[in-house]
Amino acid sequence: MDAGKLVPDEVVIGIMQDRLKESDCKRGFILDGFPRTVAQAEALEKMLEELKMPIDKVLALEVPDEVLLERLTGRRTCKSCGQMYHIKFDPPKSGKNCDKCGGELFQRDDDKEETIKNRLTVYHAQTAPLLDFYGKKGMVVKIDGTKAPDEIFTSLIKVLEGK
Repeated sequence: MDAGKLVPDEVVIGIMQDRLKESDCKRGFILDGFPRTVAQAEALEKMLEELKMPIDKVLALEVPDEVLLERLTGRRTCKSCGQMYHIKFDPPKSGKNCDKCGGELFQRDDDKEETIKNRLTVYHAQTAPLLDFYGKKGMVVKIDGTKAPDEIFTSLIKVLEGK
């Protein structure tokens, strides 16, 4: 994962199979980050068929690669308390230390440019085909992910509420 690669399908599918059988999923659920491959989507369909739980919608947050790169490479985390910052959008007041506890800020390995570029390559090769897979079924709803977080949230809620 730190290198930007996907966890093998059989591992993720097994975890999801167990999770979707839990009682709190009976009335519905939202999946984030699964499925990531067509093979996972096909396995999910079989699981949900057995559980008699159809997929209502597939939400696709659309954000250009350049914007994702800027957002992800700018993230910083406090080593002491875990507080998150962004060097451009939410910088710490002190520059290199956490405003909350004074701890040292660092960039996680999975937020480094090389890793993110690899993740984007993996996304385009393995995950982007899901848009076609679900698009053919008329399930994809595209959301502009370049807007402000509160605007994106409002768009997501409207879609989920059927508005």
